[in-house]
Parts: sequence; structure tokens; C-alpha cells
Amino acid sequence: MYENLMRLDADSCLIMLGDLCMGDDLQVHEEIFERMQCRKILVKGNHDSKSYSWYMENGWDFACDAFKMDYAGKNVLFSHRPQAWDGFWDINIHGHLHNLGHREQERKRLKRWHILYAPEDMDYKPIELSKFIQSKKL
Repeated sequence: MYENLMRLDADSCLIMLGDLCMGDDLQVHEEIFERMQCRKILVKGNHDSKSYSWYMENGWDFACDAFKMDYAGKNVLFSHRPQAWDGFWDINIHGHLHNLGHREQERKRLKRWHILYAPEDMDYKPIELSKFIQSKKL
């Protein structure tokens, strides 16, 4: 599933929006995330139960619950779950809903500023952030 990520070079930065593993955390981190050359930011999901320090000791450069950054003229909030708008960001890129046909009630509450990044829609291939945002025609 994560084979495509191994192609990211040292100049790249991977932002993962949570739900990395469903068990075998240490094995997955040793085989994949610790060996990746790129910088890695983990926004922990509801299935990521280890501490921030555990993730950073096992291949991640930074682990958090959410973070904001200015990008392409937008203030972007990255989170696992969609967030209620607080007036301090323009778009919220999140991953919790996964596009797997579940959580329809949560999906109905999404607003125009919510952007779901569902890795399964991309065959688990990374996408450049600017291309992803442009594809959403904000």
C-alpha cells in the first residue's frame, strides 16, 4: 500500500493525515517510514494510538493533532477529522472519512471549506499539494 511513497526524494515532504496502521505499527514503521528519504509530518488519526515521541522516534520528523500553514495564498489547516471553522483558516484538508462509503452522517455536515484527502482514491500515490488544491477548484 505504501510502496509509492518510497519514491519520494529527500527534497519532498510527506504530510500524512492519520490512520497509518491497523496493527503491526513497529513493523510497518521499520519497513517503510524509517527508510523513506523525504521529510515526514504525521497528523495523528483516531487509529494512531502511540505517543508523539514514539512516532518521531520511529521515522517521523514531526507528529501532531493538526497544524496550519500558508500555502498557495490560502491558510490551510491539516487535520485528521474535519474541523469546525474558527475564522483563522481558509480550507481544512482532512482524511478521516476515507471515501469508503461509511460515516455518511459526518459527510453530510461537510462545508465548502472541507477538503477530503482519501489516499484510497489516489491508489495510495502521493499527490503534490498545489495540484491537489487546484483539483478542488476552490
